[in-house]
Amino acid sequence: GVQWEAEAALRRLNDPYPLPVSWTAADESLTDPWDSMVKLATEGAGWPAPQGTWGFGPGDLHGTRGGIAEVLARVPTGRLVVLGEPGAGKTMLMVRLVLDLLVRRAAGDPVPFLASIASWNPEEQDLQAWLGSQLLLDHPALAGPPPADRAESTQAGALLAAGLILPLLDGLDEIPEQVRGPAISKINDALRPGEQVVIACRTQQYQEAVRPRGRPEVTLRAAAVELLSLDAGVVRRYLCDDAAGPATRARWKPVLALLGTDAPVGQALRTPLMVGLARMIYNPRPGELAESLRDPRELCQSDLADRRAVESLLFDAFVPAAYRHETDSRWRPQDAEKWLVFLARYLERTIGRPDLAWWQLPLAIPGFALINRIFNGIVLGVTAGILILILTGPVAGVVVGAIAGITAGLTVPIDLPTPVRAVRWRRPERRTVLIGAGTGSVVAVAGYAAGHLFGPKVAAGWVVLGALVGLVVIGLAWLVGQGGDPLEPANATSPLAALSADRRTGIVIATRVGALTGTLFGVGAGGAAGLGDGFAVGFAVAILFVVVNGFGTAAWPYYEITRISLGLRHRLPWSLMRFLEDAHRRGILRQAGAIYQFRHIELQRRLATRDVGKRHVTSEASAGTAE
Repeated sequence: GVQWEAEAALRRLNDPYPLPVSWTAADESLTDPWDSMVKLATEGAGWPAPQGTWGFGPGDLHGTRGGIAEVLARVPTGRLVVLGEPGAGKTMLMVRLVLDLLVRRAAGDPVPFLASIASWNPEEQDLQAWLGSQLLLDHPALAGPPPADRAESTQAGALLAAGLILPLLDGLDEIPEQVRGPAISKINDALRPGEQVVIACRTQQYQEAVRPRGRPEVTLRAAAVELLSLDAGVVRRYLCDDAAGPATRARWKPVLALLGTDAPVGQALRTPLMVGLARMIYNPRPGELAESLRDPRELCQSDLADRRAVESLLFDAFVPAAYRHETDSRWRPQDAEKWLVFLARYLERTIGRPDLAWWQLPLAIPGFALINRIFNGIVLGVTAGILILILTGPVAGVVVGAIAGITAGLTVPIDLPTPVRAVRWRRPERRTVLIGAGTGSVVAVAGYAAGHLFGPKVAAGWVVLGALVGLVVIGLAWLVGQGGDPLEPANATSPLAALSADRRTGIVIATRVGALTGTLFGVGAGGAAGLGDGFAVGFAVAILFVVVNGFGTAAWPYYEITRISLGLRHRLPWSLMRFLEDAHRRGILRQAGAIYQFRHIELQRRLATRDVGKRHVTSEASAGTAE
């Protein structure tokens, strides 16, 4: 609730009031028959007893003014699809649904969880597993152990298994077209008796997924509503009510006269997205003079031949407008726009989905996979070489190190690590202590027995070494078992919080592992070659294992290298995370847990195709013409 209340405030959802959006029942050919849903909800095996008052048919799903929670309650199965054209307001309707459901929620009812489904690959992961990973990403505390009577490994898994999560899945149309139909089938299969779900998708993409030509049809066992275009009168009132006063409202007069007509501006201002951009660009914020802003009359220019031309103008003017009201901002509008264009192109051309996750940013560097393989090869080769050098000699160490490095570079997976949770230290488990004690005892007993051949001093040394080995094994096993949970499971993470927690955890674990491993290697080398050599080997191995575990455990080292590399080439700002936070505060980005997304996928696509230099010339020319 806190997360989405903040997002609604940043999007000015209630300023001056929510833009009224209406919907009607979708084409019945795209949905499950109403009678089938009633029979499933009343006679289905394992379904709970009916509650509330259902509608008598699809005609009862018509609604407006944010009452989508009431519509969901009228559906017998509690499963609903929200359809609409691009910019129709699907995402913000889902945000309102989260907040409304939380207000109505009684103890023991499922908690609504809104997530972008774009990152789900239904061919590799079932819905429940994907939902579990998203819960852990947004709410890291849910990685903690569940109650003792649950078989699941995490609290997130226990919540899902108990049916205490109500998935609200936004952006089904952003899944690749070829797997969209199978994704709907997987959703059908994943839903258990009585479980609810709400899914948002563009109308055309949904129709093509469930009723494809030449391919098997599929039907999501749910009702469906379709968002309607905004009424011209609604748009007129909204733009005028948002204006600061009579002088500002008078600026809209040429535009208001064309609303509800087939003029390009009349067609463009039929969706909440475009109306929201228009008021952001042309209506002043507190402390601004309306005369200093672009004039909305430019939307009526004759050279804007169609709806797409008007929409392009609004997209192009939006980013400069978002930065105009803070003249002392550390980010210059032209630099911010250049960086946003780079990020949009990275999402469009490299990632292929709208989720801007900081831990995946290294993929923006050309040749990253090759660089990572070389690094893995060097690190693992040096590690193996040092180990063999201690046991046998330098020649064997060099040979084995080279072979191990080449093999590792060619075979070790290059997947980027995901953020790790903050460490919460716990007492070692009994099993960990027994493993360490047993290993140390074996080394000590074997060494003591062998020591009789070489004298009591050697035997005593092996006993000491066995004790050290046991302690190191206990320590390493304990470290591997450490996880961590924030104290409050209800707190959703943010990109910056996820980065900070990942950095702290990575440094702590890598340092501990390096110190323990360095001690073990140092003792072994000291026994064979002397105290000085033992200290040198132990220190070198400790540093090496700190680096190895730092890159293997946490995601932040990859992010920092990428941030510096892209900053040196002026592709992104040095303070990247602060820049993204600022862009989110300005409404350019939206936040969903640990990831950012552009305000709308169409804004991302428009930025990805932009020539920034040409845009500035065109923007200044059009602004001058309007003035």
